Amino acid sequence: MARSESALPAACDVVLVQDGMMAHRLAEAYPGVPQVFRCPSELFDLQLPPQLPGLVGATVALSERVAQRLRALALSPEVVRLTQPVDTSRFSGGESLRARPQRAVLLGNYLQGPRRDLLVETWAAAGVECMVAGNLGEPTLEPERVLADADIVVAKGRAAVEAMASGRAVYVYDQFGGDGWVTPQSHPALEADNFAGQATAAVPSAEALTQDLATYDPQMGMANRDLAVRHHCARRHAEALVGVLAGAAPRAESRETPHREMSRLVQVQWQTELRGFGLAAENRALLGRVREAERERNSERTRADRAERDREGSARAQEASRVRAREAERRLARLTERPAFRVALAAKRAAGALARRLR
Repeated sequence: MARSESALPAACDVVLVQDGMMAHRLAEAYPGVPQVFRCPSELFDLQLPPQLPGLVGATVALSERVAQRLRALALSPEVVRLTQPVDTSRFSGGESLRARPQRAVLLGNYLQGPRRDLLVETWAAAGVECMVAGNLGEPTLEPERVLADADIVVAKGRAAVEAMASGRAVYVYDQFGGDGWVTPQSHPALEADNFAGQATAAVPSAEALTQDLATYDPQMGMANRDLAVRHHCARRHAEALVGVLAGAAPRAESRETPHREMSRLVQVQWQTELRGFGLAAENRALLGRVREAERERNSERTRADRAERDREGSARAQEASRVRAREAERRLARLTERPAFRVALAAKRAAGALARRLR
């Protein structure tokens, strides 16, 4: 295994790549050597064969969805249709499924927001615990362990195939659509769509999720395991792939300047730069709003602190006034207890009485 460009062998018989960058790098490293491009998805240009004449001799599509995209390209080499492979030894299944589902694992990197909440809340109300595994939940390098204790695996794409091999009931449901249970009857259509959740006209809803959960059957696990071994075994995939590699023709270098492809690449670069400019502007605007919010928060804190200090000052003034009043009361009490005060008070009362008689 070569972990760097310097560790590559001096020569090879055929090149197998699965991204555009490596297609160009290895074409330069091995001029004239046949190249086969394995295309697992049609989501990104990186995963599609470069549109240069003579560069790629054959393409491998892992679903009919991808095969259709490859056939629609301006330059479409031979398309070989294989299925998504899975290591059926590593993903070999756990215990038998429970008669009533208790635990569901949401395995993937896309399902989130209202779509995820809809499923989790609906199934939780029916007594099914839902756990999120993947970049949006608990990342793991050992998905087979996560799958082993699940009754249901909610997934798309390759994750669905791994769950099938693990002998779990598989529910195809994702951010972009949902097709429900994988069964021997639904498998052909779902596999052709790469288990992407867009093979049927089903519209996810709380009612549909409740109805689907009611049709859960523990025998789904055994049926899915059989489907994975029969249609997705990595060993058989490798055997078919060897045949593709062996039949790849030597690459014929084109001497023409690929103006159309260069134009497309410049366009993609410009679109990327525009998105970058837009994101930078949005980031600046958001930073401005954050700073303004921080200033308002700090102003509110300052006002609150000032009010608190005023309250504390007022409280201290009131306490001081109460202290002075109590001290005055004590002084008055001491004065009234003196004999001279009592004599003067008695004399005042006597003078008042005499004055009333003389009237």
